[in-house]
Amino acid sequence: MLGGFRTTIRSLFAISLLLALTGCMSTGAQQATPAVAVTPAVAVTSADLVGDWGLGSYRQDADRARTEKMAKATCNNPYKIGAGQSGGVIMHLADQKEPSELYLKTAGDGRVFLGPKGPAGVKPDRQVVSFDNGVLVTKFVDPSAADRYGILIYVRCPAAKAAAKKA
Repeated sequence: MLGGFRTTIRSLFAISLLLALTGCMSTGAQQATPAVAVTPAVAVTSADLVGDWGLGSYRQDADRARTEKMAKATCNNPYKIGAGQSGGVIMHLADQKEPSELYLKTAGDGRVFLGPKGPAGVKPDRQVVSFDNGVLVTKFVDPSAADRYGILIYVRCPAAKAAAKKA
């Protein structure tokens, strides 16, 4: 009699365990994985980039303030960023004579890149390091281009100088 009782207990335990596991599996399969919202590290839109810019380049953070002033001084011959036909901006890629349409792209970790259509953070892209108070700072992803061009700093040209240049 004791042997039959133990067998019954074991059977009930095994059935309970199977039911518990089945319940865990069905609950997990029914629950949707919540989407993770990635906040871009830099808040910038294509419209923010269109216009005339003074352009400079530096290699060490200690040179940034001086380079920013020098870039502002180049507004008499500004680098022009135009609006693209597909929502991007017209700019030059590294080592390219002709400008092309580039797009703002956010990587999975929130970093923002500017480059041709496709995944974010690939070789032809440049990372948008910062965009604040009319100053855009970018660096190329491609180590070779980054070495040649340094960290690019764009300073928004005042509207009065841009309008005088067009007249």
